[in-house]
Amino acid sequence: MRALLAMLAMLLCAVTVAHAQNNAARPQALPAVVSEGARDILERVRPSVIQIKGFFGGNTAQAFHGTGFAVAPGGVFMTNYHVVAEQVQFPDKYRLEYRTPDGKTGAVTVLAIDARHDLAVVKATDHAPEPVTLQPIVPTKGERAYAIGFPLDVGLTITEGVSNGHVEDSFDPRIHYSGAINGGMSGGPALNAQGAVIGVNVSGYRFEQLVSFLVPAEHARALLERALAQKAASNAKRDVLTQLRAHATELMGALKGPVAKQRTAGYALPAKIAPFIDCNAAGDPAPDQPVQTVRVSCSAKAGLYVQQGLYSGDLRYSHFVLTTEKLDAWRFAKRLTDLASATGMHGSRRHVGPFACENSNVKLKGFDAAVMVCVRAYRKLEGLHDFVVRVSSLNGGKRGFASHLDMYGLEFDAGMAFVRRYMDSMELKP
Repeated sequence: MRALLAMLAMLLCAVTVAHAQNNAARPQALPAVVSEGARDILERVRPSVIQIKGFFGGNTAQAFHGTGFAVAPGGVFMTNYHVVAEQVQFPDKYRLEYRTPDGKTGAVTVLAIDARHDLAVVKATDHAPEPVTLQPIVPTKGERAYAIGFPLDVGLTITEGVSNGHVEDSFDPRIHYSGAINGGMSGGPALNAQGAVIGVNVSGYRFEQLVSFLVPAEHARALLERALAQKAASNAKRDVLTQLRAHATELMGALKGPVAKQRTAGYALPAKIAPFIDCNAAGDPAPDQPVQTVRVSCSAKAGLYVQQGLYSGDLRYSHFVLTTEKLDAWRFAKRLTDLASATGMHGSRRHVGPFACENSNVKLKGFDAAVMVCVRAYRKLEGLHDFVVRVSSLNGGKRGFASHLDMYGLEFDAGMAFVRRYMDSMELKP
């Protein structure tokens, strides 16, 4: 027993020595590196920032939330339109409240909105902090920038990045910010190193890292001036409709002129028809497939948020060009028919009516085509419509195409005029 106890004592002594040696060899933790700029900006702006919450009916649990910041004396704040959109569209169903970083709460009312630039001016009851300064000059690429907000309901947060100037070839002006903007930070201020607001947090790309966007401060200043000049709160719902229709008119006007085309398998089809249209093309490189497919997809990315599940003023189109040396004419035609039959658009019945569709065979340049045109009206936004167009060639059993055109929130005459131009631009050349 004594021998066993002696062995255990020696073992414990060895373990203690080894542990001490390991601790001595382990590097000591370095002091945390603090961004002096970010800390200073947050402390300066913190009193001027609020969280804006929306509640459905009498519920105490929030339905949505975003951020706002003081822009004028008397409790006047700037935020995003999409933060308050549900209350604007359903004022009898939703109420808005603010919460300060220190826990003070109160009511929020909407004074003016700019749906085109996703902005809103609101007023907070019994809370009037010092306003921040709006800087309407877009910083040059590489300048330090900071975004502040309440992401995911985890408290007031600041992120640090750089401004990359205006987004190139964007239909609506945006600043590219290389820091993170997460849900809940919408409507918060983005600032330069001097603490002036250069933009308003608006969005980030889902599933992408550090690709975020700001509404330039010049548009926030313009809306603020309009809000301060008016004697009473405007009719926000009416203003939304007016602004959506103006945006749709401008979008259709920007697409006028010759239609740029891409030639594939003898077909000339609409391609990048405006600078703000993004297009990409892909195909199946495997040579043993029964059908070879080339896909061209284009999108305007111009849509405006109206309310949850509803966007307006946008379009996208895709072409599927098929060739085969293995399928018979019937099976090949079946492939084209399947591609052309999908409606491709969805929407809540509380927002839009049912589609009315018309099918016909038409003669286009060098070939015949089957065409389906479907239109539906917005229920509460008078004069706006969605369009679904499907075109498939009927000219042969070895090559053909199916084309999809989807348009959202456009006036009927302008939308149909674009549909005709879209189809008239298609051509088959030997």
